[in-house]
Amino acid sequence: MIKGSRIVLKLSKHEDTIIRYGWFNDAEFTKLYLGRPTCTNYRQIEQEVMLAMEPAVTSGLFELAVHADDGDIYIGNTFFRKINLLDSSAEFGIFLGNPEYQGKKFGEEVIELMLDYGFQELGLHRIWLTVLAFNHRAIRCFEKCGFRREGVFREAIFSGGIFNDVYLMAILENERSKRMI
Repeated sequence: MIKGSRIVLKLSKHEDTIIRYGWFNDAEFTKLYLGRPTCTNYRQIEQEVMLAMEPAVTSGLFELAVHADDGDIYIGNTFFRKINLLDSSAEFGIFLGNPEYQGKKFGEEVIELMLDYGFQELGLHRIWLTVLAFNHRAIRCFEKCGFRREGVFREAIFSGGIFNDVYLMAILENERSKRMI
């Protein structure tokens, strides 16, 4: 468990499935989530939650559920995947599915906690992510937390009825250290 000032990051539990199912079948939510269909069946969501509950060593995924209000309200998930120990890098991801907690700096707190964990506890050197180019709110948040744009995958994701660009962003350990001073 990782505790912040307004959120708690903890292991997913089976009860998260029904809430997550609702998010991943909401057209506005899935429009912002890379490569996600607008409709996902319950069994697939259940399998994703079960995978998140497995140890990272076997699953290749370190995923935590995001809870607000002293851990009482499940509002989203965050993760590291594609963890590469040789290169000391990992892909980062976050989604806040509960609309009441979007746009209120909860994502920023999650990112800061995960960056600290990734660099200090996992010993990562580089943490990277991909984000849809039209998701300006997320891009601003990532940049505020120290991520930099490294490239663009042109028209890489079909979402909202059109092909969209995807930005590749990353932060290096030494860039994080400079921000902490």
